[in-house]
Amino acid sequence: MAIIGWLMFGDIVRDEITANILTITDYPQSLSVGIVVFIAIIPLTKVPLNARPLVATFEVICGLGAGQVSAENGSETFQKVGRVLVRVFVVVMIVVLAVIFPSFDRIMAFLGSFLCFTICIIFPLAFYLKIFGKEISRNERILDWTLLILSCILAAVGTIWSFLPQEMLTAN
Repeated sequence: MAIIGWLMFGDIVRDEITANILTITDYPQSLSVGIVVFIAIIPLTKVPLNARPLVATFEVICGLGAGQVSAENGSETFQKVGRVLVRVFVVVMIVVLAVIFPSFDRIMAFLGSFLCFTICIIFPLAFYLKIFGKEISRNERILDWTLLILSCILAAVGTIWSFLPQEMLTAN
């Protein structure tokens, strides 16, 4: 998609294709608005599918999950209304978060750089060294420490990079 965007718009291509489409004056404005509306519908159709794990979790927490239907929880109508309310709440919260944090790419960059490095590499290596430090060979210990230090550096660089102002990251 990036290559197609560059072929269509050249060096003035923006990070979202809809931003470029609205700047085209050669076509009728209604066509541009229609394209943007259709592009906006795509994520809306995916939200319920992507939110399903969250919805299922909230339903279980609220006692509305499948297999939790019992006489104690109330009528079947109450269960259905409760599920609808939970689903609407989850989708509304997703939309609210998207409005509050429009730079979702920065959040994902932070999560990928700091949290993923920490949870997937740094903690396991540190725990392994703490638990088996005296039992492993010198070469393995050196390799583990090298990986640990390199991972800490990469996590720090990625975290700092995710919070840099956008103006500093664009090439002029």
